Amino acid sequence: MKVNTYLTDGFETVEALAVIDILRRAGITVDMVSIEKSVDLVTQYNLKIKAEFTVDQLNLNDYSFLVIPGGKAVILTHLSSKITEDVVNHFAKKNQLIATICAAPSAVGKLGYLKNKEFTCFPGFEEYVVDGIYLPNKNVVVSNNYITAKAAGVTFDFAKEIIKYLTNEKTANKVINSVYYKG
Repeated sequence: MKVNTYLTDGFETVEALAVIDILRRAGITVDMVSIEKSVDLVTQYNLKIKAEFTVDQLNLNDYSFLVIPGGKAVILTHLSSKITEDVVNHFAKKNQLIATICAAPSAVGKLGYLKNKEFTCFPGFEEYVVDGIYLPNKNVVVSNNYITAKAAGVTFDFAKEIIKYLTNEKTANKVINSVYYKG
């Protein structure tokens, strides 16, 4: 089981790095992948990080699922990126898990993949989702092979649902309890 965490300049720091950390604690292989021409990235709040790969160095068939964090990267890049569209299409057509948080569900929803599915996102970004069922009062929503979450404040809940989806509730609880998160 291997995840492609899809990053571009301006991604929300906590939504990406905390999820990567928690998934790795669960024994899930997580690759940090840049869609930029470089592995050098700057987060929404100016933290400089180095991704492990650029998207053109990968074979997407080597990955079991996709995580896209939110932040201003969604507006600046993901909503108009052909690369993002191609990557989302790849995982969606194979019915593999796509987990998105904050503004990022809009990058999946604009392609119609959340049609008739329950979802949540950062308020205002539901407008990009084609015919989805927006649940504004939910922090995390699991709908078939899609997990969506509202914002940075629910990052641990989001990571827990990903682990539960991929393994089981016992493993998810063990990992979350190991960091003393009480939700």
